Amino acid sequence: MSAKTSHMLRTAILAGTIALSLLVAASPAASAAAPQPTPSPSPDPVAEALFAHARDYWRTRTDVPYLRYGALVRYLHHGHVFDNWWDAYERTADKAIGLKPLIDPAENNRRIAGVPFSIFGVKIFDTNPDAEPIRLDEPRIDPTSSFGVLGRGASVTLSLDAAEPSPQPSDALRVITSVESSNRDYQIAVAGNEVVDGIPAIHLTFVPLREPNSNRLRDLWIDPETYRTIKEEVQGILSGQPYDRVRWTVRYALVDGREYLQQLIADEPLHFGLDTTISKFEYDFVDYHFPASVPPFTFDRPF
Repeated sequence: MSAKTSHMLRTAILAGTIALSLLVAASPAASAAAPQPTPSPSPDPVAEALFAHARDYWRTRTDVPYLRYGALVRYLHHGHVFDNWWDAYERTADKAIGLKPLIDPAENNRRIAGVPFSIFGVKIFDTNPDAEPIRLDEPRIDPTSSFGVLGRGASVTLSLDAAEPSPQPSDALRVITSVESSNRDYQIAVAGNEVVDGIPAIHLTFVPLREPNSNRLRDLWIDPETYRTIKEEVQGILSGQPYDRVRWTVRYALVDGREYLQQLIADEPLHFGLDTTISKFEYDFVDYHFPASVPPFTFDRPF
């Protein structure tokens, strides 16, 4: 190969390399910047502090060993109000619950009378307008639940025993403290001061920063002096349809100085299957008592 030919070949290769570099640089894929994650908004220190106080109220509460109360499930369907009562117990140590339905024989006979007519499993009508329209789930709800105020933070137990050693060896370690750690789940804001059920309250709003189906808290009203929870709004309760698909208003009451669940009201209709819509649905928890002891067989299983 002559020197002239070799020079021309090197010049062509250099020109091709430059052209390819310019083509790559000009392509949209190369010029587009790598996508950046959307930064979380800065926390509002006032709102965060108020929420921390509300959490501390729940975290430091003390409970009696047993609760007895009346649990009512009430709903409206086609203009008829259906009331279902349970005599309920809770063992607060492990949240085990016992439910005994309270049945009025006359009311029960009224509901089961009549004949339903269905096509392909979808009920078209029932000859008894007072027939029970749905299979009702038990009110298996913890009456001491904060419904998301305490969040789902991982709990770490420190079991360092600084006391004098026991003369007998033991596998048990004394718990001296408990630490809760959690990521920031919400963007919290102070909506203002309001009066809720005749009680002055601070209104906080919540926008989930992640996992909105799990981080369900949306609004919280707290007492400005004690920081106890007066009312909440949550996007779903329990873990199944249709209860986890609608927004609920949660109210609390003080009984003997302790906070207990009073009422949950569905803010939207509940859809049971394809053929039944319940326009209004609520749980009520009433008549709290605090027995000193309850037979173990009262409880079936923990939450």
